[in-house]
Amino acid sequence: MRYLINNNGIPFESTELQTLRNELDALDDSERTEYRNQNASAIARHDAERFLIVSGPGTGKSHLFLNRINYWYQQNAQAKVFVTSFVRKLVADLQNDIDSDNQLSDEQKSNVAVSTLHKFARSIVEQNHGTTKWRFRPHFRIIGQFWKEVVWGDVLAFYPALKKGNHALKEFEKQLHDAKFKQSDEWLNLKDVYFRLCKFYNAAGFADLILRAKEALIENPQLNESNHFIIDEYQDFNSAEDVLLKQLVNGSNHLLIVGDDEQVLYEELKSSKPTLIRNLYKDNNYANGMLPFCGRSSFHITKTAGYFIQQNREADCIEKIYLPLKTNKNDLKVQIIACAGPQTAVDYIEKFVADNKAEIDRRKADLIAGKEKDAYLLILTPAKEVKFYFLKENLNGKKKRKEFDGKKKLDELVSEYQTETRSFSEDYYKILAYYSLANNPQNNFTFREVLRYETLVEERIHELIKCAMQNGQNFCDLESEETKSVIQKCNEIKAILEAEGETIEDKIENMTSHISISDKDRLKKDIAQKSINQEEVTEIEHQEEEEAELEEIEVKKMGAVELLTIVGSKGLSADHVIIIGFDKVNMSWITKNAFYVAMTRARKSLHILTALKSGGARQSHSFLDQLSNSNAEFYSYKKSGHTKTPLQDKQGFKNYLNKLNSMSQQR
Repeated sequence: MRYLINNNGIPFESTELQTLRNELDALDDSERTEYRNQNASAIARHDAERFLIVSGPGTGKSHLFLNRINYWYQQNAQAKVFVTSFVRKLVADLQNDIDSDNQLSDEQKSNVAVSTLHKFARSIVEQNHGTTKWRFRPHFRIIGQFWKEVVWGDVLAFYPALKKGNHALKEFEKQLHDAKFKQSDEWLNLKDVYFRLCKFYNAAGFADLILRAKEALIENPQLNESNHFIIDEYQDFNSAEDVLLKQLVNGSNHLLIVGDDEQVLYEELKSSKPTLIRNLYKDNNYANGMLPFCGRSSFHITKTAGYFIQQNREADCIEKIYLPLKTNKNDLKVQIIACAGPQTAVDYIEKFVADNKAEIDRRKADLIAGKEKDAYLLILTPAKEVKFYFLKENLNGKKKRKEFDGKKKLDELVSEYQTETRSFSEDYYKILAYYSLANNPQNNFTFREVLRYETLVEERIHELIKCAMQNGQNFCDLESEETKSVIQKCNEIKAILEAEGETIEDKIENMTSHISISDKDRLKKDIAQKSINQEEVTEIEHQEEEEAELEEIEVKKMGAVELLTIVGSKGLSADHVIIIGFDKVNMSWITKNAFYVAMTRARKSLHILTALKSGGARQSHSFLDQLSNSNAEFYSYKKSGHTKTPLQDKQGFKNYLNKLNSMSQQR
């Protein structure tokens, strides 16, 4: 068998791929491992200057990256390598792999930069102080998830006659993502005001940061210090990011791009486009390669995912091979579970956690000690708030009702296994803003935050913004009662925080005469954990920017048990995965790509739960028909006695749900 490499960039023929798939699937475990290693080595040591790798979930990209970097250094000891991805956890994991690689010298490791594209863009824009057209002062800020709505409200305030519904932030961000702006007077005016406001606030959003970085590289090419590039998860980038990447790699010595058009998740979130990688696959300037074996997931999970993604493939999809590295058919099959309601589904999860508590506790300890980086259990949901697990029912037709809050139960379950406190209270961030502004009253972005805390009416805040911008002033230069009052209050809070000999309780009590504090006990814990001083302000503001980047896709440092969205699971893996909300109501908007990614997060076991009455659910999702009968087992589960009863097949699963629906209607 030949290796999965096409030197001339011609796409693999479908008939050849089918033949190779059958031949590879007939190999035993040792032969699969040998082929996997040799195929990856041939790709890593290939002399193509431009190489595109199509790689399914868990197929060994990290090892390929390390081997490719080592090969480049064997050819060029002075190589400077830049590796980027959209997912921050993938970046962190790869950085750890590089740091522990014994084949690279310390000097070579120092010449390998690993970063998300947003973090790289921020660095470029900071070094260039923005662009010639839109300058930034040093240490500009990032506009996070909440604040971008506030800033867009400030933009719209300049044109009160416009219908806000016709000029939503989401539509403007799509224009930024596509690097293509609508040419109507209304949108061009809004775009101009947005960039002027960003300059006034000395802040940028994630979407426009990409466009600014591209311009900065054009103005100052020396900002790009690398000549060898690896771009991971290419299918997740959008048009604006693609333009930046092309500017970045222009004139590079070597380029390796890796992706999979069937793992595109962010078409809605950030206008990612599968056409980018599909067009690259047909580009004769690139050699093509594939990684065929999944070493992450067990036999039945990989087979199930592979079978699923082959159903109803798009006509222009890149055909690929996706097979399990190990052929242990005695592994647990995928568990498809039917539940009568949310209470039953939550009980299934609670029982799973209870049955595996000892291992989960060990994983938590290992995560804290830095010995592990992945969760033991991921609970994946189509909706972040899991509102569909809230149930309100009449009791036997009487007026009395009972409530079940499944979201609360799951949150309590997960919180026990977290490795760290994820965030501070709103009170803490409020005080931080007042203290920060006292130290730097020229910071208009922080001033805008404090104005919000001061609960001024929006109309008055926008008057102050317009006045400052028209006169080329900062907020602090305005001769207004509101801004003078803000500065005085900030100084008073700073004095309270810096007072010596005062307890935290005393300081909090003194501050309540100046600002409202909703939870004094929580605030006390926050300040005890991280005191507020200038050094901490700088660190926290940096952390806020880091968190803002994570919020874009919900990725975070893992606990032993995590509850997060299906889309937010990108780049993660766990020993066990439970997917909830598998029904026509709650998973109606989940794409087949997203479900495919969710399934392939699992290493050892995968459980897919359909719970009737969840947000009105009455049937399982239609994805059920695209799952392999031979690699899955179907069960009903009852809360009483924690009873798991086998069902014959998919049809038996559907029949059971229909029976439950019929019984429910008869009551």
